[in-house]
Amino acid sequence: MNTALQTHLADDIAHRYIALWNETDASRRLQLLADGWTADASYADPLANAAGAEGISALIAAVQSRFPGFRFKLLGKPDAHGEHLRFSWTLGPEASEDL
Repeated sequence: MNTALQTHLADDIAHRYIALWNETDASRRLQLLADGWTADASYADPLANAAGAEGISALIAAVQSRFPGFRFKLLGKPDAHGEHLRFSWTLGPEASEDL
């Protein structure tokens, strides 16, 4: 894959991931999961695990409930190598500086 295409795809995936975490409408969030994740997708980090679209959506809803009015934003540019992607994000109140 050429570097320009890989960069574009990495950027697109990272933006869709952030959009998913910022989506507050449960049905729209489930549609984003159906459009961009596999049916057997799972999510794991040091604080939580979730499986399937319903589980991942419920986890996101719980995070949104814990941090009402906060938004995720990309920090810097996504970095891709082969089938791997990494990117950083921030979380903060929508109308103020990120935390």
